[in-house]
Amino acid sequence: MKQFFLISLLMLVMSSLSAQTESSAKETQKAVLDVYYTHSTNRCAGCKAIEKETLETLNTQFKQQMENGEIAVHIVNIDLKRNKEIVDEFEVWGSSLFIVKNGDTKNRTDLTKEGFAMARTKPEEFRAVVAKTIKEQLN
Repeated sequence: MKQFFLISLLMLVMSSLSAQTESSAKETQKAVLDVYYTHSTNRCAGCKAIEKETLETLNTQFKQQMENGEIAVHIVNIDLKRNKEIVDEFEVWGSSLFIVKNGDTKNRTDLTKEGFAMARTKPEEFRAVVAKTIKEQLN
């Protein structure tokens, strides 16, 4: 009887530890892709278009990946003190659009140039570039 009690207790402890480990793994899991759009408080039409078209692309083509945490979106006002760490890490001074895979901010894909060239005047082309880049990064 004593052996049965000890074995039961041991099994209970082991299952509890296993559940905690799984829970911790899920909590620490990071997005595969982080999409960072940085901007200052005062924005031009081009800056606003980059954000609008990027979000449009994500919400229409990558909604499921955003919902399951595979893609995370960060809209960052660089003028706010609370965002200083991100500003320093990315070395930004204005509107920028970055795709970061697996948290590696040093090897990011910079779509800022494409954003300013196309988001306002050729939004379909810009959305296609954003979508293509994200698909490539997810594979």
